[in-house]
Amino acid sequence: MAAVILMAIFVWGCAPRLVVPAEVRQMQERAKIFFYQGLAITYYEQGQGQPMVLLHGFGAFSYTWRNVEKYFSKSNRVISIDLKGFGLSAKPDDNAYSAKDQSRLIAQFIKEQGIAEAILVGNSFGGAVALLTYLELAKEAQNPISKLILIDSAGYPQEMPDFIAILRIPLLNRLFLSLVPSRVQARMVLKKAFFDHGKITPEMVEAYGSNLAQPGAHQALIKTAGQIVPPDLERLLEQYPSINIPVLIIWGEADKIVPLAVGRKLAEAIPQAQLVVIPNCGHIPQEECPAETLEVMADFLKTRGNGER
Repeated sequence: MAAVILMAIFVWGCAPRLVVPAEVRQMQERAKIFFYQGLAITYYEQGQGQPMVLLHGFGAFSYTWRNVEKYFSKSNRVISIDLKGFGLSAKPDDNAYSAKDQSRLIAQFIKEQGIAEAILVGNSFGGAVALLTYLELAKEAQNPISKLILIDSAGYPQEMPDFIAILRIPLLNRLFLSLVPSRVQARMVLKKAFFDHGKITPEMVEAYGSNLAQPGAHQALIKTAGQIVPPDLERLLEQYPSINIPVLIIWGEADKIVPLAVGRKLAEAIPQAQLVVIPNCGHIPQEECPAETLEVMADFLKTRGNGER
């Protein structure tokens, strides 16, 4: 770890400042605000039709859904939300950054927006938030979630990814975040997340680097990492069989962050789940393998099947 920090300082100490890519600036120009417990939460909305709500992963923001939004906004009302602590959303110094906290936020957003028959989509940490949001809304007389799409979703006990493990260590976490430039942090995580490093573009590095460099972002990362494992995880696992809507589980076969074994467990636990594995793909299929991911999602929304493909 010390060697990584020293190398980063040496190589990147005089690097040019991060430049927010034009695609990110254009996206942020159409940002909308939802207030949750006095906090400004950013979301983006495009298209009309059946609502599709998109939840990004740890350290990401709505930019990760650009391909999904472009494709499905032709037929759906697509809403991507910057979770609390990420993107342009508020990053308060409090202790409410767990997946459960985020799910309450999303549930309140869905209710206040009057959203019904929604397709709820989550990647990685956002997948865990999606699962908990469904369970939270199951308390309502009519659950407004009609379908779930989980993409390389957290959801079972597993070995902690390196970058999250570092953020859970006091002092070392702040040392790492303060000394390693955001651009380097972004590239490190993307290289872990992608199977094919040739698909990592400079624009992606700048986009995620600029996201990680925002005021309050370091604090939010540390808080989220520290609460990444729900204290009542076993009780939550017992509720998976109660999910009684169609569920599509998409997984990158070469995922090094959340292993495919987690996807198989989810598919076994959820009664109406369908698992689709994308070969030669890592942790973020919607970015690394967009064509395959969009095709699988579109097929699922047209029909409903069971079993692994």
